[in-house]
Amino acid sequence: MGWRNLLGAFSLAAALAMANWSAAQDTAPSEETGAADEAAAADDDHPHNDHKVPKLEPQQRPMPGTGGSKSDLASKLSNPTAPVMQLKNFLDVRVNGGSAPGAHRATFGYTFQPAFPFPTKRGNVIIRPLIPVDFGAPYFTETGTVQTATGFGNIQMLTVWGKTIKIKNGGGIMAMGGFDVGFPSATKEELRADWSLGPSVVFGYVVPGKHHTFGTIQNFNWNFPRRERGQVVSGQYFYAFNVGDGWQVSAQPVWTYSREAKVLRFPIGTGVQKVAALGKKNKPVLFGVQIWGYAPPPGASGPEWTIRFQIAPVVPLPWKK
Repeated sequence: MGWRNLLGAFSLAAALAMANWSAAQDTAPSEETGAADEAAAADDDHPHNDHKVPKLEPQQRPMPGTGGSKSDLASKLSNPTAPVMQLKNFLDVRVNGGSAPGAHRATFGYTFQPAFPFPTKRGNVIIRPLIPVDFGAPYFTETGTVQTATGFGNIQMLTVWGKTIKIKNGGGIMAMGGFDVGFPSATKEELRADWSLGPSVVFGYVVPGKHHTFGTIQNFNWNFPRRERGQVVSGQYFYAFNVGDGWQVSAQPVWTYSREAKVLRFPIGTGVQKVAALGKKNKPVLFGVQIWGYAPPPGASGPEWTIRFQIAPVVPLPWKK
């Protein structure tokens, strides 16, 4: 059954990622920009042109339609305050453990998380819905054993406003604030959560010169109406170190703490990702893989390891003038 779930997860992730990438292909660089590039290239090659244009290294060459190199775009994609529209597709392979009967098993999940930025004069409003599909998500039965269920999960909606406050040499301090809403949208009753609502903050730092990024996203949610005292503190720490040509050492592990159950799930993670140009129009797409190890031990039931695969097409803002 586990291999069937894995095959289904990979098939769904691949199909949706290709659909997202196809949507990104529909928006091409303008003919005016293309003509300007061709004219500049022709001018550089002219035999009577004494002006020598220095060759650009691969990491410095501009990505079509982005106004920067692969490394520049990779840095923007790692900054949650940047007004860049990306369509994130995650495939998670989890190894679960615990002392409860049936706790030791592998589960799979697909998540679609687009980022919709709306630039303003004083910052950026960014809306990030999170839409999960669970393939064998674990849950406790009335007898205390662990079973699994497959279906659409509970949708989250993060809305934040803020910006990166610029400092010298392209560095900056990230600051955002907003709220997070959880919807009881799971198709299986065993996986359905309560409504949830609470504040969210983003803090981070862009290293001057190198444009490495690191920071954290924090959420504090109250659950209602069934769990009057249900409070969950969750977050995501992130870091990305540029190593050239769009490559980064990067991870964005997600952690949770239930104040009701007093259970902490905190992963230590690392990974690599790269911005690549695909298709005839050289559309930018981010590819990545991460591995997370959880501490402390899962107790009765919980994740021990997670391997996350990521595909994120980058799409030009349709509402930007």
